Amino acid sequence: MAELLFYCKFSATALTGYWPSGISSSEQTKNAVKTALKAAVEQSEDSYNLVENKALSVKARAILEAYLKEVEAGYTDVFEPQNVTHIWPTDVTVGDDGFGTAVFSMPENAVDPQAWKRAANALVANFLYYYQYNGNTVEYCVEIVKQEAADGQGEAADYMVIFAKKHDGEEGGEIWTPPAL
Repeated sequence: MAELLFYCKFSATALTGYWPSGISSSEQTKNAVKTALKAAVEQSEDSYNLVENKALSVKARAILEAYLKEVEAGYTDVFEPQNVTHIWPTDVTVGDDGFGTAVFSMPENAVDPQAWKRAANALVANFLYYYQYNGNTVEYCVEIVKQEAADGQGEAADYMVIFAKKHDGEEGGEIWTPPAL
């Protein structure tokens, strides 16, 4: 009976993109990433105040496209969330804003926070530090972006795009500007 119930729930999800709870599977996946990230921060020696800015999600596609150009040039990788141990921050610029970005392939069990545990630990250990401002605040966004194949022939891929806004010139930002004389 439990197998049939799982099959029915899975089928409903596959057909509609929504879990029976009414939350889309993409929202559940983003929540899994945020849960794993918050758990990694709590277990870290460093203290970060993660501030999610959902308004930044409109920039996710442009951020992914800029990031994939860096991948093509050999400067970074698309990471596998269950195998990653270290993340090198990749800075991309969209409009006037800079973002530290990491992009992940989607694991099979993407709605499970455990699937994102290694990725979250790597982000906390090697990524968040560079994007903190006003002490330990990190403004970030988590978004899923579907990218069509470049040649239009291959399969589309879903990517988890995790990015933090750079706050240059602010306390803790990367660039210091001396006061005008």
